[in-house]
Parts: sequence; C-alpha cells; structure tokens
Amino acid sequence: MTDGEEGEEPEFRSSIETRRLYLRQPGPHDEAEIATLSAGRGIAENLAALPCPVHGENGETFVVLERKSKRLIGAAIYGPMAERQRATEVACWIGESHWGFGYATEATQALIDRAFADERIGILWCSNRVMNHRARRVIEKCGFQFRETGMVRSPILKGAVPVERFVLERRNWAALRAWGLARTKERNGEPRDTAA
Repeated sequence: MTDGEEGEEPEFRSSIETRRLYLRQPGPHDEAEIATLSAGRGIAENLAALPCPVHGENGETFVVLERKSKRLIGAAIYGPMAERQRATEVACWIGESHWGFGYATEATQALIDRAFADERIGILWCSNRVMNHRARRVIEKCGFQFRETGMVRSPILKGAVPVERFVLERRNWAALRAWGLARTKERNGEPRDTAA
C-alpha cells in the first residue's frame, strides 16, 4: 500500500500471483509484521537462519500475503547461497499461525518458477534444519532431492546447526511442470495424449 492512503489496493508490479497467495517486493511498512511473525518460537527453532534480503539481478526477496485477507503471512527469497556464492538457493518461511494450510508449498513452488525464469540458473539449492520434518516435506513436494548434510551458522540460535541440503535441477523442474500440466488437463476433461 502507498503510505498515507488507506483502503487502496497494494501494488503488485513485480509480484507473483498464485491461487491463494501474492508474493510481492517488501516495503518499509512490512518490517514490523515480518519481525512479529518471525519472532514465534516455532520459527526460531525450525529455521537455521532467516533469509537475508536480496536485491538486483542475482535474486529477489518477497513477502507472502494471503490473497483473500491481504495479510502478510511469511517471506520468500532466492539468491546466492551463503557458503557457495555461485550457487542459487531458495528459502521460504510462513508464520506459525498459518502452518498446515499448504502455503509454504504454494509459495515455494511459485518462487522456484520465478527463479528458473532466469535462464542462467540450472540448479537451485535449498537448506533445511535436520529436525524440521515439516519443511523437509515441503522441499520434497517441490521436487528437490537430497544432496548432502552440513553445518550452518545460525544467528537466531547463536551457533552452528546441522542442515540437510537439497537440489532441484532445471530439467527435473521442467519435467515436473509438464507432468502437472498434463494431470490438470486430464482432470478438466481434456483428451489425454496417449502417444508413447
């Protein structure tokens, strides 16, 4: 929203729209809500670190809003990986009061599509705290495959925490999208391509 103008629809110039969510660039008016949402115990215990904002051609940062209520519910980012600056990593978190509705999966899938719109990106990475089984399920539903374990310094927990790292290659993403499109057409009654 523009400062000082109540009731006006938010601007979504470089936004991503999904069935239930808007992902848009964060503004200064979002900082307090982000701080409140990320202060929950579940966020601190389950994230290795909150994603840092990325600007420019090497990535993007978004706040995640429910389309219906226009409430800010989380954040999503893709950009250079902290340990491997040439690698691109995606990260998404949803405030604890909004868990269990599939928002993390929906936001992460939209973020992956946006990242792969950059033809220079061939592989996306995603890190997950070993104990965070919910996030691992989201990562796997989005097509990422386990690659390795490691340690990451967590400013939230003031120390190093064990993480699992996952990758999603462009060719696998393209195949999953094509398969999903074919299934959607089939559910909508369109003829199925039976050529083999």
